[in-house]
Amino acid sequence: MSELLPPNAAALERAVAEAAGELGSVPVVVREVWNPDTCPPQVLPWLAWAFSVDDWDEAWSDAQKRDSIHVAIAVQRHKGTIGSVKDALGALGIEARVQEWFNQTPAGAPYTFKLWLESNQTPVTQTGIAQVLEIAERLKSLRSHLDEILVRATSQSRVTAASGANLGTEITVGYRYAAVVLNAQAIVLANDRPGPILANAHTIILE
Repeated sequence: MSELLPPNAAALERAVAEAAGELGSVPVVVREVWNPDTCPPQVLPWLAWAFSVDDWDEAWSDAQKRDSIHVAIAVQRHKGTIGSVKDALGALGIEARVQEWFNQTPAGAPYTFKLWLESNQTPVTQTGIAQVLEIAERLKSLRSHLDEILVRATSQSRVTAASGANLGTEITVGYRYAAVVLNAQAIVLANDRPGPILANAHTIILE
């Protein structure tokens, strides 16, 4: 590449030509870069820009970013409709249901709509609500105005329960000596004669 430069080429021009000549040896598979499923995470913002993703947040999870790129073409194709709002929010893990004014009982104010959000395993925070408002405002029909947002969040988990049981026997042996409580195996001397008593219970009471 550098041989194609004129003799009076500057040092910077020769350095750029030298670097550009090595681009062919960079191990980048173009097909993988243009696929949201196989694109490296650090390249996702550029792929989103190429797909004209309107809303983007670096705080999103990797799955949310890839899903937003997946639905970008469908969102752009139906921009200004209820479907585009639902698709964009669905990519973030939020199931949305739009209820326009003429479908409400009683009917709402003309050209208004309500947004019902159902989130499964995804927390709905004030920051998330702000993003929903921004997405809805950007993708909705210009004649429509958001009247109300209703949120229902669902969280699923497994409950693990455990129980323990203990079985023992309390043995009371009558002796003329003072009461003694033992918590282990014991051998008791009665009247100076060894009389072994094996205790399998937790407590032995000698009276």
